[in-house]
Amino acid sequence: MTTTGTTGSFISILTNIFKGTWAFLNSRIFVIILIVLLIMFVAGQCKRLMDKNQEIDQHQQNISALSDELEYERQKNGDLVISIDGYIATEKDLRNLNKDLAREVSEQKGKVISLNIVVLRLRQDSIMLAQSLDKANRIIGEFKKIGDNTYEAAWVLPYRYDKNPKDSLNYDTFKGRTIVTLSSDNPLIQIHHKDTYIYDRNSSIYLAWGQKMEKGKLRVFVESPYPGLSADNMQGVLIDPNKWPDFIKPDKKHWFTGFGVGPNISAGWNVMEAKPAVIIGVGLQYNIYEW
Repeated sequence: MTTTGTTGSFISILTNIFKGTWAFLNSRIFVIILIVLLIMFVAGQCKRLMDKNQEIDQHQQNISALSDELEYERQKNGDLVISIDGYIATEKDLRNLNKDLAREVSEQKGKVISLNIVVLRLRQDSIMLAQSLDKANRIIGEFKKIGDNTYEAAWVLPYRYDKNPKDSLNYDTFKGRTIVTLSSDNPLIQIHHKDTYIYDRNSSIYLAWGQKMEKGKLRVFVESPYPGLSADNMQGVLIDPNKWPDFIKPDKKHWFTGFGVGPNISAGWNVMEAKPAVIIGVGLQYNIYEW
């Protein structure tokens, strides 16, 4: 009698579970869950496709950076812009792409977001220097005796590289001394140059320096109106934005930001009683849109 009752109770439970499950499969909640799962699947596929396309774009960018050469462009305002394709890579991948940049990144304190290096070269000819000499403030001192038949003259040569010297951010001021000796070979006195040296230099060079997106590529650039300035070498890297540390908060809202685990309150289905239920617990979530 007891065995028969137990068997009947078990069959009754199975029947209730079957009815509850069947009712759930035919309910609106099941349809909603299917739609949500479908959206999550499509979102995951889109995210994987976006990541793959980004990986391809970065690969093409790095190939271009490996073979690109310095580009010189003179702006309408007279400034010279020097640019070259930069790298987009993680610190680990950068070691295989450019050892010099990788070494510079590793030597920095903190988390490096981007890094550029440039070897600048300055060459000014006599015509350019003559045109830029600030003659009003040039000083050529008188020779003063500093020893037996030895004389010294101090001088200052200021150069301004702007039409308005008061507002110029590009200038050079050289201070130096010239030393000569006198020897007598009657009836003539001969002058011999002994030494000329600079003891002070004050220079100001305006530079605009950074990275930009141009025609779909990351470009490293330096811009300056300083005459005679050029570059022998320039390289730069943007550390993969996907690897930026958490303290950099993006300003833009993002789609498909991924899975997460957290507290969850949601509507569900009680299969035992074949009716909707409120479920409270820990759930696996997928963020479709983050703001």
